[in-house]
Formats: sequence, C-alpha cells, structure tokens
Amino acid sequence: MGTPDLSVDITLLKATERQLHGIKGEFEGIDDWKKELRAVVGAPRMAKAMSTFVDNWDRHRKGLVEEIDKIGGWVETTRKTFEKADKDLADSAEKAKREKARAKGK
Repeated sequence: MGTPDLSVDITLLKATERQLHGIKGEFEGIDDWKKELRAVVGAPRMAKAMSTFVDNWDRHRKGLVEEIDKIGGWVETTRKTFEKADKDLADSAEKAKREKARAKGK
C-alpha cells in the first residue's frame, strides 16, 4: 500500500472546532468583562475609557461572532464529511474482504 492521496487530521479539525467555540464565547462574554473591569480599575477615567472601547467593539463584535460561527460550521461539516467517508470506505473494504473470503470458500 502506498502513500495516501489525501490525509485529513480529524484531531486538528476537532481542536479547531473547540478553539473557535472558545473564541466565540470570549466575544459573547465581553459585556461581563466590562462589568468586572469597572470593579478592578480604580481610576474612573480609565474605567470609562475601557468601557467606551468595549462599547465601540459592540459594533464589530456581532459580525465577528457571525463569521466565527460560519467558519466553525464549515470545519464541523468538513470533519463530519470526512469521518463519514472514512467509515463508508472502511465498511466497503470490509464487505469486499468478506465476499472475497466467501468466494474462496466455495
């Protein structure tokens, strides 16, 4: 058997899905971070500046979350498609092996 024409790293795809989910969670949880920031930052002007920065990101955050979701969906679909193809090929090879063994036995 030679080198495969195609090799898919399912572990990497799963890790990518988890990482994208984590990034999405960070973006979605930024409002909680803003509230915590007020309590941690002592200087009111600094807290206001950071809060303003976070508020400005609100405009862009929704689009980023949507893109992260879309990419995560592509990664998941890719992983599932290759897992199914791998299983189907393995099942087909096993079936052919059984049929060949049965034909030899006749």
